[in-house]
Amino acid sequence: MYKIIYKKSVVKFIKKRVPREKERILQKFEALKMNPYPDSEKLDIKKLQGKSGFRLRLGAYRFLYDVVDDELIIYMEEADNRGDIY
Repeated sequence: MYKIIYKKSVVKFIKKRVPREKERILQKFEALKMNPYPDSEKLDIKKLQGKSGFRLRLGAYRFLYDVVDDELIIYMEEADNRGDIY
């Protein structure tokens, strides 16, 4: 199982959400810990084009992250609304 390391801006983004959305986000992150790659059935994940990393889509929110397989770590780098993150 992977460990997620959050950038401070991602934590701030999650804290601003209403409790129901926070819970949904954290549930998806638990599933992400099991399989952080696009072949996951439960998550909408795509490889980023033009740079390293992946995009996780949760409704109108997007989370950009990178994976370090040697250390089993997921670096959650960015979080924002759909139109503002790219």
